[in-house]
Amino acid sequence: MRKILPVILTAALLCTTATGCATKTVQETTAAPTTAAPTTAAAEAETTEAEAKESEAPAETEAQASDPVKEAAMSYFAEFPEDRHMINVADLFVKMDAGEDMLIIDIRRADDYAKGHLKGAVNIPYGPAIAENLNKIPDDVMLYVNCYSGQTSSQTVALLNIAGKYATNVQGGYNNGISVLDGFEDYIETTENVLPDESYEVDEAIVSAIADYYAKATSDTFSSFNFPVDSLGELVEAESEDYTILSIRQEKDYAEAHIPGALHIPFGKGMQERFSEIPTDKPVVVYCYTGQTASQTMAVLRMLGYEAYNLAGGMGDAEKGTGWLGAGLPTVTD
Repeated sequence: MRKILPVILTAALLCTTATGCATKTVQETTAAPTTAAPTTAAAEAETTEAEAKESEAPAETEAQASDPVKEAAMSYFAEFPEDRHMINVADLFVKMDAGEDMLIIDIRRADDYAKGHLKGAVNIPYGPAIAENLNKIPDDVMLYVNCYSGQTSSQTVALLNIAGKYATNVQGGYNNGISVLDGFEDYIETTENVLPDESYEVDEAIVSAIADYYAKATSDTFSSFNFPVDSLGELVEAESEDYTILSIRQEKDYAEAHIPGALHIPFGKGMQERFSEIPTDKPVVVYCYTGQTASQTMAVLRMLGYEAYNLAGGMGDAEKGTGWLGAGLPTVTD
């Protein structure tokens, strides 16, 4: 059955903005007339025009409300599960040991998949191949998706759920999650697995939108829509107003330190209710802690028409040398 719930550089950003950033709709005289006929005709014309405008407005609103891509994208966070579409590797191994019905999708490159992957995993490399296989990916079992670090798989999980699948991201991916857990070798194989020989219906408009997403993601200046930390640092230093920074970290962490100028919308269920606060006339760079929840959010925003990017590595960790903090870039508390 199908799922029922539904400057690297200032110049680069200016260029993308100039070529077309995403936009969306949010948002009688006291003298007696010489003859009665002209006045009546004019009034009738004005009335007809007003009625026409009134009749057009509901139609436009109805058209927007019936957009299957935007409806599915908005429902992603409106119907967000407690697990936030994420699972740690240890819990996944428990489910594998119990023989739970599932399908693991490895979106790494084919050569890395061939060297070793989770038992039973099928390989659909990140990019157009995912869109091309949407009608072959089951919607009646749990899907667990892994990439290298958890960022591109987070994007993919969001898109698969928008397409009507039950998808969950494997935290940390293969490099930072699976291969660092003691005993992981027992869950690895080199056998090539394939998708089930069945077909699953997906709305054509959603298939087209996801195909466009991956085509752009694999050809964009910022590969996989991951925005380099140093590039954002240069823009912040220049106090550029040609972009929006969106922090989706939790309230306490935002208050303690955030990137200068960052808008704040905490990640979680219901966050879509505040998406209208995000400007639609310029790119938005989303950041979280490591890049995984921001990747989910970024993918959903792109389905809604925003020109969104994920800050590679997120806020990161100064000691580990990752993300914004790892690059020694400034933060503020106000």
